[in-house]
Amino acid sequence: MKTKLPREFWAVNASNLFERGAYYGMLAVFSYHLVYNVGIESWMVGILTGLSMGLINFLPLISTAIASKYGFKRILLISYITLAVGYITLGFGYNLILIFIAVIIMGLGSGFEKALIAASISHSSDEKNRDYAFNVYYWVINFGAFFIPLSITFLFAPENYGNVFFLMGFFVLSSFMIILLSYRNPVKPDRTIPVMDAVKNLKVIFKDRKFLLVLLIFSGCWFMLYTRKPFTPLFMIDFDILPVWFIPILAALNPGTIILLGQVWAYFIRDHEIDSLKLLIVGVLIISAGIFMVGITLNPVLFIAGIIVLSIGEMVSYPAFLSYVSKISPKEERSIYMGYSFIPLAIAGITAPIAGGFLYYQIAEKMGMGRLFWAIIACIGLLAASAFIHFDRRFNKKERRSKVPASAPMLLIPVIIIFAFALGPDPFYRGSLTGEDELDGENWIFNNQTEIFGGDLNEFQSTNHLISSQDMSIESIALKLVWSDEDDIRLLRRYENSGDSFSAKIIVENSTVDQKEYTNVHGDPGTIELEYRPTNMIYEVVIEITLMECGDLHAVIGSEFLTIEDTSNSYQLEVSVSYRDLETRL
Repeated sequence: MKTKLPREFWAVNASNLFERGAYYGMLAVFSYHLVYNVGIESWMVGILTGLSMGLINFLPLISTAIASKYGFKRILLISYITLAVGYITLGFGYNLILIFIAVIIMGLGSGFEKALIAASISHSSDEKNRDYAFNVYYWVINFGAFFIPLSITFLFAPENYGNVFFLMGFFVLSSFMIILLSYRNPVKPDRTIPVMDAVKNLKVIFKDRKFLLVLLIFSGCWFMLYTRKPFTPLFMIDFDILPVWFIPILAALNPGTIILLGQVWAYFIRDHEIDSLKLLIVGVLIISAGIFMVGITLNPVLFIAGIIVLSIGEMVSYPAFLSYVSKISPKEERSIYMGYSFIPLAIAGITAPIAGGFLYYQIAEKMGMGRLFWAIIACIGLLAASAFIHFDRRFNKKERRSKVPASAPMLLIPVIIIFAFALGPDPFYRGSLTGEDELDGENWIFNNQTEIFGGDLNEFQSTNHLISSQDMSIESIALKLVWSDEDDIRLLRRYENSGDSFSAKIIVENSTVDQKEYTNVHGDPGTIELEYRPTNMIYEVVIEITLMECGDLHAVIGSEFLTIEDTSNSYQLEVSVSYRDLETRL
């Protein structure tokens, strides 16, 4: 007979519902908002995401020990306040420095909170009801991750996604109030606990080669899943697969699939004796197939189907992984092994967004080959599946093994890469849409123009070039300033020209938004490049060019005082502007 679960159990689950919903709500719009509303490059979004994921997944190494020392309730309350501050800071974050600070704060808050919830569930249940308790816990996580991101669709327009973070901060404050009013420490704080002893247990991983290999190989599975989180929304919009309002629904598809099918799958395998490792391999292959479906056709139906398929793969692979770890761990060290089973998530949480960000920037954006990008990510899963099959051959010699060649999944890699590359580039719509981006019944029409300016400047002289439009707001502006020195001259002796210093500024409403100064090296042209993406609608930009200093001509042989003054230089300025116009439907 199951014992009744205490109030602390329901309190911690209620707080977790709001916190997990807030986290996945933030994550749903994070990359789109930073790229489309703030103007940050996708590779930088990958770095920011990787930094956050690293803190979230590595801080649990010490957070439980700290909570045992100072009290679960106290650390949970501090974590929720920290998280709320992080979300609110992110809501105000329209420059890289503020966003970076917000990401650090959020990572610290979530990293300390994450392990304490599961530990609280464990402490507030017993052997008779623990399976049921964790089943409730897992369902609550997925319900929050499904419902709150889905609600964003009806509450916020995409251009206002920055306000989502304020709402997520409110949800986390709700978690704070629940813990404050309804939660008690599941274990009495013990100030004698040495916190860093928790890290010392890492030596278990390196002593057990089999366990270490499982963790490293399974990182490949989560590499695919953690690449999906920030880059499927960007891919969906950049390549015009689905409209912007679908982004929150996209975030809800994964937990929604698990909620609908998770119990069906659990019932199906309940009475079947299945090899956990083989089930894990199948799950990884399903995720690879889903990733391939997401990116290979640019078809919205297959895109959605791919998300559902990879969600099924996650539902199959992760429980199988946990089950396999519990089977290979020594009985007396099982809790340590299970505690470190999150290491693949930590490894992939850092590497996938960062590496994926650079790959997306170079392959999807610069080359226009989004399908090749996702083909490469899918191949990571094939590599992991092949490694697991080799692992099975190496460590399970006495068991009946599959006749499938260990390298079979890897044989598909060159086929997939060549096929995706042969499809060629596709239209890339960010910032240069030739069609329309539908937002609240409005059509944004984009127009790109390039202007060339040139002239001569005397030393210390400045000149301004006005870029303006009465009808269309400026979406982005990029400039390239180029100049060269005059040739060296010979008057009895040779005089060598030294570099000239130019500066360029982009000025909006009498404020400098970007500037740079550069001195060219003798014999080489000088170049300055600037780029600016306004966060609101502007119609006029001033570009100021200044010849800061003319390098004189110095005698190559002779006194250093033998110089010929250089007083002017010419320049060429190329300005590329993307305008957008709001054309309301009738």
